[in-house]
Amino acid sequence: MKRKDSDEEQEKGRLAFWRDPTDIEFLASEWRKIPEDVPEQVKETWARIAFRASSALHKAGIKIEPKFPEDHEKYKI
Repeated sequence: MKRKDSDEEQEKGRLAFWRDPTDIEFLASEWRKIPEDVPEQVKETWARIAFRASSALHKAGIKIEPKFPEDHEKYKI
């Protein structure tokens, strides 16, 4: 018997995070606004979040256009 994806995710300690596609698209794009000089751990965390968000949209058949922020739209430290 094949296990559900949700069972496998729960075994990894992950939680369901149901969001509207626009919220998920926001997460997939927002990481591009982090400053260059943030700690590597912050970059890696945002990269994982953005990848999972993009994957969720792709799996749902929702295409997104990447949004690249202008310098004035980026976060500052």
